Amino acid sequence: MDGNSSVLTSQQVAKILQVHVLTIYSYIRQGKIRAVRLGRSYRIIPEDLMLFIDSNRIKKSTNRKTK
Repeated sequence: MDGNSSVLTSQQVAKILQVHVLTIYSYIRQGKIRAVRLGRSYRIIPEDLMLFIDSNRIKKSTNRKTK
């Protein structure tokens, strides 16, 4: 990890994603967001958060039916 990288807390990630921190804990337990456990708290690398966001991006549907 280079000197310019930082880590995010679960609370910071929850604020970024506009969800409750318990949702972030659930995502971590499910393996949806990669995290490092330090003592009793988690730290998330910003690149891992971006991977999570990209993997949950809604894809544009081309199979739309018309009436």
